[in-house]
Amino acid sequence: MKSSKLLVLSLGFIIFSAFANAADMKLEIIPLQFRNVDEIIPIIRPLVQDGGTVTGMNNQLIVKTTAANLMEIKQILAGIDKAARRLLITVKQNIEGQINTQEQGISGRYTRGSVSISGNNRGDDNHGLVLSAEDDKDNLIRYRNLNTRSNIDDRNTFQVQTVDGRAAYIQTGQQIPVANQNAYVTYGGVVVQDTIEYKDVSSGFYVLPRMNGDRVTLLVSPQLSRVHPNQAAVFDVQNVETTTTGRLGEWLQIGGVAQHVNSNDRENLLSTRQRGQEQRTILIKVDEIQ
Repeated sequence: MKSSKLLVLSLGFIIFSAFANAADMKLEIIPLQFRNVDEIIPIIRPLVQDGGTVTGMNNQLIVKTTAANLMEIKQILAGIDKAARRLLITVKQNIEGQINTQEQGISGRYTRGSVSISGNNRGDDNHGLVLSAEDDKDNLIRYRNLNTRSNIDDRNTFQVQTVDGRAAYIQTGQQIPVANQNAYVTYGGVVVQDTIEYKDVSSGFYVLPRMNGDRVTLLVSPQLSRVHPNQAAVFDVQNVETTTTGRLGEWLQIGGVAQHVNSNDRENLLSTRQRGQEQRTILIKVDEIQ
């Protein structure tokens, strides 16, 4: 019997407390100066006292809570409802390297009686070191050696302005014509048609900055595309997506790759050897615009 009375008293106290808290609640409309309602509500909602609410419309917060809690919320709003910081973001994408190519081959012809021998190679020209000998019967032997060095230096810099907490995207590019051949089988035979297809070669970056004092956290996804220097129909594409943190004005490396070239090709009397390396780096920097 005593337990039942205690339970009734406890329930009565809880209901009385709920009514008392509801009576203490007040409704206030708070206009925002710089930030959007959609940005502020997720920050304020966890801070509202139990039984209170927060909504918004027309760039105004509508808060229902106790007077003490309302004062706390206003203090927090004073610190976050400020003009967003303007930022200048710079991305550098660099490709550096060196490729050494050695090409050597033998060509010539020899005829005696009914026997005739001849040999050619794809590099049969007068570039490089060429040694040849010919007799009075037009027999010829020719040796060619060519060493070349190719330096790779491709630098791209992109800049875009945005504000703290707002994503930005910038892109530059061009259309490159690529020749194609299509074959069709008809009643009259096979028809080969030459066509030109245009490929988009674009470079740029997507970035989302978030500031905390003089430090910035970046979600960044840059892309670098270019036409291969030796093959017009081959495109090099470099992508990276990462999150990094650093100070304003500081260059941050967000990606990089080192490639080594070591190849040997032989075709009949021609041999080609390539040695070298290529280094790709992506750097980003954020400066504040005063």
